[in-house]
Amino acid sequence: MTDHWRPDAPLKRLRTKIAFNSERIHFQFRWDQPNPGGWIHDMLVYRDGEWTQFANPSPWVTGKDAPEHTGFYEDRVSFLFDDGSVRGFEEFGGWLTAHTGMRSLPSEAPASEVQADDHFGPEGLDKTDIRKYIPHACAGEWWENDWREMRPQHELDRLKRDGVFLDLPMWRAHRSNPMGYGTDHHVLDYRHGDQGRNTYTSQEWDPETGPELMWDPDVVEGGALDYHEIREGEFPDQQEGTYALEMADAVEFDPEVAEWEGAMIPRRPLQEPHGSAADWRANGVWEDGEWIVEMWRDLRTDHPLDTTQLEPGGVYTWTPAVHHGAGKRWHWVAYPYKLGLGVEPEYWGQQHTDGTTELVAERFDGSAPDWSEVRTYTIPLIFPGLMDWSALTSDDYERAEAVRNLDVSMWELYENDPESFIE
Repeated sequence: MTDHWRPDAPLKRLRTKIAFNSERIHFQFRWDQPNPGGWIHDMLVYRDGEWTQFANPSPWVTGKDAPEHTGFYEDRVSFLFDDGSVRGFEEFGGWLTAHTGMRSLPSEAPASEVQADDHFGPEGLDKTDIRKYIPHACAGEWWENDWREMRPQHELDRLKRDGVFLDLPMWRAHRSNPMGYGTDHHVLDYRHGDQGRNTYTSQEWDPETGPELMWDPDVVEGGALDYHEIREGEFPDQQEGTYALEMADAVEFDPEVAEWEGAMIPRRPLQEPHGSAADWRANGVWEDGEWIVEMWRDLRTDHPLDTTQLEPGGVYTWTPAVHHGAGKRWHWVAYPYKLGLGVEPEYWGQQHTDGTTELVAERFDGSAPDWSEVRTYTIPLIFPGLMDWSALTSDDYERAEAVRNLDVSMWELYENDPESFIE
């Protein structure tokens, strides 16, 4: 994927319903996605005598520019949550988390530089790339955001105890949906997974010897999917078919069974999650060119150090995003919204759009909401391009001082309703 890639559609509309009772919050998301196959992800394919990884992006993202289908990436919906603890998030939403050096930007920091850094290298987080973080994790003024200037760990721990992080749950069509969960993350100095165990892991593989695992042939004939069938659009049924390798259905890889031309096995086996990583339950269905996804969790969890705690009457800043066929920064995102649990919030973004920036989660009785009685909010999502927090606060940007002083918001900077956004 090139630095100049743009999706065919600059705008997506996310139809959203939100409800809560005394114990849980529930979301329903619906969005049009005419391209099928978004539940297939990161496959190992045997062809021409060796195993090859077919990962990001999927062919329907690059379209005619892709001479061959060598990518599979799942569809996702995610959102950032804040209870007011993260300065600047109310005004700038997800743009606050994107910075020079982050992966998928032209300025992406080389793995060698990341590994050489005291915080991100082997003696610290031991990472090879830079992902989302908030400027509060960096030394200097609150808005300064050089990833090479992260605060000492004891200061980051204090910020986390004070709730200065962004909650980031996700629904993943391949890596979480078959297990009936979302995945849970939080953003401070990095996009961390929450404590516990996520719904997916990785299996080792080698071009010559293949993967560690395959499907039990009693579950999937030949121990693998057929790449050629899927290349022709014959996808396993999203609701009833087998397309994810769950550990309960996995056996040791046997080349006598699953090493045939076009054999295709997921690199990411699925497992039962636990701990804070398993706070969100979820279910998604793709039907007739539309995703319908529900997510729900307890208002208050056992893990306040990485999960924003919620309460009836509370008001939160909320900003969703949708991925299709690609990861990293190639997604559609919303400007920040205010969400009140049973109360009408106030937010100045309202003056910049013909829609609403103020959402109300409706109270329900019983174990689950009746979605037919819950209001639908249509949230416009735009492709964010390459604009990031580093650029917004740079001395080269004419409105940088207003950004640093929070005298403007993302709504004002674009000076138009996202419904009419075209870039």
